[in-house]
Amino acid sequence: MSAPRFDAATVAASLGVTSVRFLGAGAFGDTWRVADTAVKILCVDGYPQDRVDREVAGLGRVDSPHVVKLLRTGTVHLGGATRTTLTFDYVPGGDLAEPLEAGERPVADQARELLQGLLVGVRDMHAADGTVHRDIKPQNIARRGGVWGDPVILDLGLAKAITEPTVTVYPNRLGTAAYMSPEQMKGQRARKASDLFSVGVTVRHVVTGEHPFYDLGATVTWDQLIALTKNAPRPLPTDMDHKVVEVLDVLVSHAQHDRGSAASALRRLEST
Repeated sequence: MSAPRFDAATVAASLGVTSVRFLGAGAFGDTWRVADTAVKILCVDGYPQDRVDREVAGLGRVDSPHVVKLLRTGTVHLGGATRTTLTFDYVPGGDLAEPLEAGERPVADQARELLQGLLVGVRDMHAADGTVHRDIKPQNIARRGGVWGDPVILDLGLAKAITEPTVTVYPNRLGTAAYMSPEQMKGQRARKASDLFSVGVTVRHVVTGEHPFYDLGATVTWDQLIALTKNAPRPLPTDMDHKVVEVLDVLVSHAQHDRGSAASALRRLEST
């Protein structure tokens, strides 16, 4: 876990509370546990207000048990500057990166429930004015109560509705390389299908302990990464339900139009 930008005592004093616990750092902010909430403090000086508005709007549009709930926004004076805060429900149980790094793997039934929960969250997110997350990865998924089958999608900082004008200049690459869709790697605009690819890569990585297309940590170019995603993914465990395998194979299709939608993936997963 990355170190916080400010020490706990300073953060607690600025928030007017007696204690806080550091939960994690992102590219733009640190998140702290305060009682039964998680407070994200945007720590980058000059963080654009349009990005703040985007995150708040994105979270406000979504109502799902598998997407974190934004409670309120505010400001705090910290490090000689006034910084925006976003207060969320605290989701106990840690993120998916923790069991992944510890070598803990879900069994077949747990993998199915994890995939189903993520697809419900993505379906609900996409139904909210077409909100696209653009950075689904293990670090941005909590396990409520440590339960594999109750995932909660976190951190919609890159989320936007497809009905909104973009403030991103393309070609550009937004997201986390290991979980990006091929189109994002090319610098193209992320679509709903891009989130589905990220879900597929994330679940496969958590289930097998390996990235489905390449070895993490290798030095490669964007063109090489794109080419590798055209290959067949690494196989899943042999005890995996064939419906789960089928859905996960579809989700990591190289072509966007082959991935379908979260709703169609759920129907396929739940079919007899």
